[in-house]
Amino acid sequence: MGACLLLLLGLLSISRPALAARHTVAGWGMEQGLPHNLVQAVAQGSDGFIWLGTWEGVVRFNGRSFTVFDRQNTPGAELSGVLSILPEANGGMLFGTVSNGIYRYRNGHWQALGGNDARNLSINAMARDAAGNVWIGSKDRLLRMQPNGQLLDEGRALGLPEVAVTTLRWAGDGSLLVGTEEGLYQLRDGRLQQWPAARALVVRDMVSDLAGGWIVAADDGIHHFQANGRQQHLLMGERVDAVRRDAQGGLWLSLSAGRLQRLYRGQVEAISIPGQVSPALLIDREGLVWAGSTDGLFRVDEGAARGIGRADGLGSEYVRAVIEGTDDTAWVGHSEGLDRMVGEQIHPVRLLPGKGRDASVLALALHGDGVWAGTYNQGVFDIDVHGRIKQQIRLPGTVQPLVRALLFDADGSLWIGSSDGLYRYDGSADFRHYGQEEGLPGLVVHTLYRDRTGVLWIGTDSGMAMLGQDGRLQAWMADKDIPARYVFDFLGDDNGDLWIASDHGLLRKRGLDFAVFDHRNGLPRDKVFRIIDDKAGHLWLPSNLGVFRLDRSDLMAVAAGARAHLSVQVLDHTDGMPSSQANGASSPAGWMTRAGSLLLPTSAGLAVVNPQRVDNNARLRKLPVVIENVVVDGYPQLLQGSYALPSEVERVAVAFAGLGFRAPDKMRYRYRLEGFDTDWVDAGTRTEAVYTNLPAGNYRLRVQAMSLPLDWDNPGHGGEASVSFHVAAPLWQRPWVILLAVLALAGMVLLLVSWRTASYRRRQRLLNTQITARTQELSEKNRALEQAGAEREVLLQRLEHQAMHDALTNLPNRRAGDEHLQQALREALACQSPLTVALLDIDHFKQINDRYGHEAGDRVLRDVAGLLQLGSGHFVSRHGGEEFLVVLHGVEPVQAAQQLRELGQRVARLRCEEVDPALVITASIGLAALGPGQDTVRTLLAAADRQLYRAKREGRNRVLS
Repeated sequence: MGACLLLLLGLLSISRPALAARHTVAGWGMEQGLPHNLVQAVAQGSDGFIWLGTWEGVVRFNGRSFTVFDRQNTPGAELSGVLSILPEANGGMLFGTVSNGIYRYRNGHWQALGGNDARNLSINAMARDAAGNVWIGSKDRLLRMQPNGQLLDEGRALGLPEVAVTTLRWAGDGSLLVGTEEGLYQLRDGRLQQWPAARALVVRDMVSDLAGGWIVAADDGIHHFQANGRQQHLLMGERVDAVRRDAQGGLWLSLSAGRLQRLYRGQVEAISIPGQVSPALLIDREGLVWAGSTDGLFRVDEGAARGIGRADGLGSEYVRAVIEGTDDTAWVGHSEGLDRMVGEQIHPVRLLPGKGRDASVLALALHGDGVWAGTYNQGVFDIDVHGRIKQQIRLPGTVQPLVRALLFDADGSLWIGSSDGLYRYDGSADFRHYGQEEGLPGLVVHTLYRDRTGVLWIGTDSGMAMLGQDGRLQAWMADKDIPARYVFDFLGDDNGDLWIASDHGLLRKRGLDFAVFDHRNGLPRDKVFRIIDDKAGHLWLPSNLGVFRLDRSDLMAVAAGARAHLSVQVLDHTDGMPSSQANGASSPAGWMTRAGSLLLPTSAGLAVVNPQRVDNNARLRKLPVVIENVVVDGYPQLLQGSYALPSEVERVAVAFAGLGFRAPDKMRYRYRLEGFDTDWVDAGTRTEAVYTNLPAGNYRLRVQAMSLPLDWDNPGHGGEASVSFHVAAPLWQRPWVILLAVLALAGMVLLLVSWRTASYRRRQRLLNTQITARTQELSEKNRALEQAGAEREVLLQRLEHQAMHDALTNLPNRRAGDEHLQQALREALACQSPLTVALLDIDHFKQINDRYGHEAGDRVLRDVAGLLQLGSGHFVSRHGGEEFLVVLHGVEPVQAAQQLRELGQRVARLRCEEVDPALVITASIGLAALGPGQDTVRTLLAAADRQLYRAKREGRNRVLS
């Protein structure tokens, strides 16, 4: 009894501050299917179902949906106001009510126990003995109901006062403990004795301490009666209505004040649950805690993750980057600045003076005594270990690009990955810049990584590159040299392998070859933002669907062709993460601390993951699977192992459930009807199998359930249930009927053969003549149809081109331009990439029309349209009249303005010889970039239009933004 007693001795010191909550709470109420929000009793049956007692009947819960049993929908269940539930070893369930006595449920049957004298009993507690007797604690008596239903007043016979019996428990020695409102009694060998030490207690509940003693919940707190006679009094002055003990030795308490608490090692943890907690309290086979309250049913779990947000002191819940310092300080970059987290204390770091919104931080990198912070539009900040700003570094140019990645080298150089390429800063005023001219595949740099050989790896929005120690840059272009476009992170192995997080899955570069691990191998989502090695054989990949944990051994097996699918463990909001959306395209987008915790930026706060809890919560072995109901041609059937069905049966539907309550959303199913299906049917999350018009025969439906990660090849990871069917053969398929039919048919065949032979010969001659004529006629019609089809196809192509293109310039027309801009805007917002829109207008075009005529004006429009070529990936359309729309993808405003100025110069050099060699044509251009207030088609075009008219007012032949 040592471990348990040490634990309870520790509970004496409960005046310490409460622990910060580490549990996740999920709840269900009437909106989710409960018949009443007040849950008064909860228990788990031998089959794994969770059963609830409410004021409006009994409820069975499978983790996703509720099945209600009451007098309105269930014959024989004339009960309400359920106060107590007792599971039976044979699979039955007993329900004690406030005024309807006891009801038993087993295999779909409901039965009221006892005679008329038991119908109006109020049942507080129940216990069943080996002889089949049910012991009953009522509001004023201790009763025993014999298997034949006879009710005996055992309390009066044994000398128990007329007092409310609140709880009944069997002791290890076979005696019955009887808790009452006037103390605790023990019934052993036909004699009832009161515990002297508990004489004055108002007993509410009790639980064994597994060492021969008992923990008793009473009106004045918790009492521990040890087997050696020692007594302890805990939580003095608090009325406790229910007590349960978890696998770690902690005590869960429902307090009459309406609170749920856990006592463990001298500390009290308060669990926040809506409503007033009721005495309904259960710890199930998975270690989950179930509590009832006035607001419904609640599941409490020590989740594998927890969230840190504004309520904990974080400046913003939209977290972009996180890193751990050398002094165990965690630096958290988010949409409103930077925070320094020391233990549980969060300290804001002010980057910009004043009281306005601080700069968004997208990148972090450690240096000797602090951290570098890269921002959205304020450059890079050098911050010391105490959070003080040492300096601000601004990159070249008037408009500061986004800084998404930082890397600090041992020689003191700072590498800055921005939306304008890669910069190297050595402390001087000069920057070394690497752009597309130097071979960078794309200007937007998402990540920087220095491998063990000293090579700098660069991930961009258009592939990746490496910068060797010799200064040479080598690029892998998107979708050409590398099977991805966006590269978000790198991780190098000691054997030289390079792992790559991309928008096309997890990649492994080995030598010149790339291996791809994506949805085809079982990855839930292809876009992954970060690769974190926990040094325990796993890689962690944050994504927009949570964080994926992959075994390295699985990756190697899939790469070698030894298995087809990865076994992926998924952590998301159901495991305690503040959001399933882990943020990326910034760095570091996750960090493994020295203490072994995983820190992940999400859209709703910083997620803190305990990998050990992931292993503990990963899966309930031999998951219980149950057949919930069988419906034949619309009629529900009583549950049984096999069914004999008539030959005329048309539809059989079988509903099933896997009873894993920790993460029911991660449950997956497959089934197979042996005798009909040749292979397993992958049902995904569906929980019903339907078969129609089954032929006669014997069938067995097997249903398997498994919680993610899936590994159907390993039967130990899931559970199975089955049900059998025999479909009778119809009358015409029975042997003697078939024999008679064969004989009759043979006689008819003999009579018909001779007549049919002569008739057939006459008809054949006639048909041959008709076939020859029809064949020639059909051949001529086919040739005519083929010619008409070809002419129709040419006409449709011509109409489609005319609908989307301008007839004069052959450029896409305004309709095509609007559709392209809408799609480009969606892609830019989703990928957080730059987008620039410009409107180009030919100067003095009306004068050209007036002077030379509209035919000359049309010639000028065609010549200018021929010049509007800005390279692949960009788009030009005629916007109307002499105005053109230009959409530049992935180009920052500064570069866009330069390209458009060059375009304006080309227009100015244009000479229309056919109109007037001396005619000078110029254009005014207004430019707008995607950003705050300019994030819709309407606002972008309006902004570009304003700049265009400003260019007109300021003299024309210029580009303004």
